[in-house]
Amino acid sequence: MSSSAVILFAHGAREPEWAYPLEGIRDRLRAAGVQVELAFLEFMSPSLDEAAARLAGKGTETVVIVPLFLAQGAHLKRELPAMVERIGKRHAKTAFRVAPALGDSPEILAAITEWVQRSAR
Repeated sequence: MSSSAVILFAHGAREPEWAYPLEGIRDRLRAAGVQVELAFLEFMSPSLDEAAARLAGKGTETVVIVPLFLAQGAHLKRELPAMVERIGKRHAKTAFRVAPALGDSPEILAAITEWVQRSAR
């Protein structure tokens, strides 16, 4: 049984190539020894429900859902909390918590700013 895991939660898209960078992040985390799943809101699989069930089925005690969204929109403000509440009821032995949106991190904003400045040269 693993004590903790991460679900990288992204919007999803109709084009499979859209997920390549996110799969790369997942794969890097796995290579670093992090138990991690990648899940999608729509269009792609697995869903958040499926990823949560996979981790809960392994006996994971705590799952941190990391939304790979730049800002807090309706998906994160309304839909995700309702989804996590339903998931928590189905998997009562696993604690689920949600990390902030990427744009809430000063480090992420600084990295984006630096990248834009390099790109503009």
